[in-house]
Amino acid sequence: MVNNDNTVSFEQMKGAIGSLIFLWSQIERELSDSLDVLQTDHSSKHPHGIGRRLELWSYQLQNRNIRRERAAKLAEVLSAHLSKSLCVRNQICHGLVGITAKIRPEDTDAHLTVELGGRSNSLTWTELQEMFGWMSRAGWLIRDLTTASLEPDHQEAEKLLLSWQDFPHQK
Repeated sequence: MVNNDNTVSFEQMKGAIGSLIFLWSQIERELSDSLDVLQTDHSSKHPHGIGRRLELWSYQLQNRNIRRERAAKLAEVLSAHLSKSLCVRNQICHGLVGITAKIRPEDTDAHLTVELGGRSNSLTWTELQEMFGWMSRAGWLIRDLTTASLEPDHQEAEKLLLSWQDFPHQK
């Protein structure tokens, strides 16, 4: 949980934008590496765009984890969270129109203002920090889900994912 009583500077808000881009770069790299391992047609070409890579990775895992409850649930939860986070990324990268700091503890939460597709949205410091918490672990979960999906022993695959069962809430 993020403390809402702290002040947040303009520079910290700019840093949040950089953090989001960096985290997505790590996630995209891990998705690409996982697709290299999972591809059954031995094609070296990855789909263009993060969203398509995420869809293909999710599809590959879904097909491999039909009988693996923990793996299927984790892949579903991670994919849903990543899809929402990708929307935030796209809003910031393609529609950022404002940055607001929180100068005093009693001020409203610092936020980014985005406008995309005729819609305006506010992304608060608190929301971004909570998202960054689970995103910073997403690459490892992608790797573990990929490894588990390739494990022929169902019990070993499920055991590999045991520590992730509370994702995204665990630390």
